[in-house]
Amino acid sequence: MRYLIVAVFVVFFLPFVQARDIPSVASNSIRVSYMGSVTYPGFKVGYELPLKHTLVSKEKNSGANTFTKERSLNLNFGMYHHPTFHDNLFLQVEWNLRRQKSKGMFYEFSPGLGVSRTLLASATFKVHDNGDVSKVPFAGNYYALLSVSGSVGYNLSVSGNLPGKIFLKPGLISLLPYSKLLYVRPTVEFGYVWNIK
Repeated sequence: MRYLIVAVFVVFFLPFVQARDIPSVASNSIRVSYMGSVTYPGFKVGYELPLKHTLVSKEKNSGANTFTKERSLNLNFGMYHHPTFHDNLFLQVEWNLRRQKSKGMFYEFSPGLGVSRTLLASATFKVHDNGDVSKVPFAGNYYALLSVSGSVGYNLSVSGNLPGKIFLKPGLISLLPYSKLLYVRPTVEFGYVWNIK
């Protein structure tokens, strides 16, 4: 019975949904954003490499609903400054899944991974076996970085001549291994994507 329902669904709705890969109208892009961790300021810059661009059209009673699905790879460098804890610098790769409506609104989902280097905010000292004490320069640690985020934005080139997009992107980052605890920190980005040729 379950297979019959699936078959009827596919046969009935397949004529109303058309998807095709089209030559990519998306160009390579530079992403620049303010990125804060809770209330701690930071930034993120990145390069967006488009991989796939698919046009989807669904027939409805009110007319055709057309949108695009885009897949891209984002290569990012970022940091945030926590004045009493640490500075966190990171390199990150994100798999970016974007769905854009015909009028320019878009939504994204971006899982990512990378490497993080923290620099402790306070002076750190080391006590040697002979009793000498020395200051440790650039004290901090390396971590694996996992992230997940979703964003909402608008493609300014749809209704005007500006070659880019604005976006708001809340997310979570996690540093591993972090002591015996799971370190998860909320982040938020507000930024602009410049299309380049």
